[in-house]
Parts: sequence; structure tokens; C-alpha cells
Amino acid sequence: MTDTSISHSQPSITGNSWITRCIVWLRARERNFLLVFAGFQFFVLLAMIGLHLMPHLTGETILLRVVPVDPRDLFRGDYVILSYDFSRLQRNTIEGNPQSGFGRKRRGQPVYVSLILEEDGKHWKRDKVSFNRPENGKYIEGKYSGWNRIVFGIESYFVEEGQGRDYEQAIRKKQLSARISLTKRGKALLQGLEIE
Repeated sequence: MTDTSISHSQPSITGNSWITRCIVWLRARERNFLLVFAGFQFFVLLAMIGLHLMPHLTGETILLRVVPVDPRDLFRGDYVILSYDFSRLQRNTIEGNPQSGFGRKRRGQPVYVSLILEEDGKHWKRDKVSFNRPENGKYIEGKYSGWNRIVFGIESYFVEEGQGRDYEQAIRKKQLSARISLTKRGKALLQGLEIE
């Protein structure tokens, strides 16, 4: 008697069998890959927060005199845009700056402002400005943004609604200071404003 049963074994895969095996392998480990990817994203987020908070955690608190540019934003409540005596400079006052290649080529380049203590013993002011990181002393790092302007990431501060005018009056009287947390590598974080 002949065997008429049909074999139901899976057909053999030839040319692209390695692709199929890879897909099967990936599908079997799909959950693990998703967990690793989510963990990686969480780690990157924590690292970004940590880098931003580093000046607050490890920095020294100093005072800088400030001048606001625009004291109110009606859509987001009160805030102050701050400017420092070293936020705007003439290009010939920045050391390490060749006359050629200024402008667009320099935009985004780090700029270092060396700080010295004022006569009052509380506030710090500009000593020198350079495209080269100082070897010693206290300094703050900014970015050259063009038009002889340097941005430090400490140019805006939100205040409680209705208090913007108090800061405006303090500025007119030259009595407003910014409390900055500054690391040894020049990274700054604005902690608050003080009216003297």
C-alpha cells in the first residue's frame, strides 16, 4: 500500500533566508529593543538636565550688574530681558580676533569674559574678552552671536506677575543685580535678581 499522505513541512527558504532569520530574530526581541531605546532616551534627558543644572550644583555664586532690555511680555506674564556690561562689545576689544574672518564665520564661537571684583567687593565686572579660554582666574563663557553681541544663556528671568515695575525702577536707580552660579569652566546659570 502506497503512502498517499502529503507532507506539511515548511518550504525551504533559499535566496533571502538570512533576511527572514534576521526579521524573526528581531521580532523575538522587539520588547527588549523598545526597553533599551526608551532607557536610552531617558538617560539622554537626564544628562541634558544634569548638564543644565551643573552650574547650580557645583558653581560659585557671584553678583553681576544688569540692564534689562524689555521688562514685560503680556502673553507670558512679567519677565526681564537682561543685558550685562560685556554683552555688547566692539570687535577690536576681543582678543584672539584676526581682522579677517570676523562676522558670520565667528557666529556661534565661544567667547570668554574674564571677570574681576569691583571696588565694592560684591559685584564682578569685565576685565578682558577673548576667543581663547583663560588659563586661570574667574571667567564666564558665552557665544558670539554676531553684531558684536555675546549671549551667555542668562539674559532672561521670569518674575511674579506685577513685579516687573519694581525691577524697572531698580534698574533706573542702578540697583539691580543678577545672582549667577558660575562653574570653574565658565558655565553660568541665573539664580535670581536682587534689588539693593
